[in-house]
Amino acid sequence: MKAAWIADAARGDLSIVVGETADPDAGSRGLIVAVEAVGLTFGEPHWVTNGAGPLPDGRPRPLPVIIGHEFAGRVVDAAAGDHDFTVGDRVFGLIDFWRNGAAAELAHVLPSEIARVPEGISAVDAATLPIGALTAWQGLFDHGHLQAGQTVLIHGGAGAVGTFAIQIAKGAKARVIATARGAESVALCRSLGADVVVDTAAERFEAVAGGVDLVFDTVGRDLLERSWAIVPRGGTLVTISGEAEDAPSPERARELGVSAAWFIVSPDPGQLAQLASWVLDGRIRVKLDAVYPLDDARRVFQEAAGRAHAGKTVLKI
Repeated sequence: MKAAWIADAARGDLSIVVGETADPDAGSRGLIVAVEAVGLTFGEPHWVTNGAGPLPDGRPRPLPVIIGHEFAGRVVDAAAGDHDFTVGDRVFGLIDFWRNGAAAELAHVLPSEIARVPEGISAVDAATLPIGALTAWQGLFDHGHLQAGQTVLIHGGAGAVGTFAIQIAKGAKARVIATARGAESVALCRSLGADVVVDTAAERFEAVAGGVDLVFDTVGRDLLERSWAIVPRGGTLVTISGEAEDAPSPERARELGVSAAWFIVSPDPGQLAQLASWVLDGRIRVKLDAVYPLDDARRVFQEAAGRAHAGKTVLKI
């Protein structure tokens, strides 16, 4: 099969290779999916480069590793395991990060990682949900415990996670303040329903972010550091920043009387199914940044740092 993989951790984005490799084996408990679309996470080559794993024991992933862990496609081998999927089912999901991803013609997946794609949702749109929308759900509800009537500050509102977080929070009847950079990104956040949008290129969010119950940070660095000062006692700060220095300090959280969490998104078929139903009924809409063919994978990663992103980049297989 054709696939895109990281061949050499030391070379980062330059190590991405598109070529032929062996077909995956379903094994004793997996399924094989003919991939139709895969969402990209541009930091993935650097997870390997900096030795951060993510293997459960902290070791770097063995190379080569196929990129792209959120996907949509059709089941072509459903013989193995205890599940109710059948050949021909349209599915989407999130492959655990320590296994090969789905930027390939075929992918090995587990029943616990996927849900069915309802009629009316394209494979490209479905492939944007398993990381962006799941991360938003888990950050807002599982870790942030957002309730109706509360106020949430979402850093990076125009990004692949932020665009979903704004919509999901509004659907939960929360008041939403979003940060974004530049007029186009600010306009996008407003179109998604944010009550207040702060252009971080021109103003400081602290001036308008009073009465915040939850900060959900998707950016890290200075925005996260400054957010500690606006979370009241009893409030919550959640971040998904990949920078090690951004991990919230438990000691600092206790001193300030707030809850603080850092997390990595995990597969959840029930949540995926609910998110898909919200796309169908219009509660949330997908924001695509760009769609490319699999053959362009290396070029897309190389050019990613040089351009702004609004929404998700997808490879169409």
